[in-house]
Amino acid sequence: MTTLIAFQGPDFAILGADSQVTDGDKRIISPSTPKIVKLKKYLLAVSGDCRPGDILTYNWTPPAYDGTNPVTFMGRKIIPSIIAAFKLQGFDYTKEGISYSYLLAFAGNIFEIGDDLSVTQSEDGLYGVGSGSAYALGALAGLVPNVGRAEILKALAIAAKYDINTAKPFQIEVQRV
Repeated sequence: MTTLIAFQGPDFAILGADSQVTDGDKRIISPSTPKIVKLKKYLLAVSGDCRPGDILTYNWTPPAYDGTNPVTFMGRKIIPSIIAAFKLQGFDYTKEGISYSYLLAFAGNIFEIGDDLSVTQSEDGLYGVGSGSAYALGALAGLVPNVGRAEILKALAIAAKYDINTAKPFQIEVQRV
């Protein structure tokens, strides 16, 4: 699995990820294939099945944010563009057993996207996806609103200590508004 965590501050978004890929009983540390990618003015963090994440990382062009309500923009523009990218690459995102989650940041907003392509936002600005996310979120919960790069790194280290599917090196990306 993976550990992805994020915090949405008043004028920034910060995302953190580990570098371990788990394939059955095989553990792969893969810093050359980052879990957080920059796509134009977006940050995308991927978790779960590799194929849908690869499609978005290498074959998806997100629509330019038009300044409308971010939730509405997600429903009207982002999700349809993700569906189109999946279809173009021959990926059946409705197939039973597919499992993935993403964190997407744009214009300082963070959204969690589930494997049913549902979209959610957190009321406290904290986000976590993957097998070690509960540990990382627990480490960050008492620190809101003072979450920054150092706190994200510490939370990822705690997740790596307690979750067998989370490992260094860690990646941190910050998006400023």
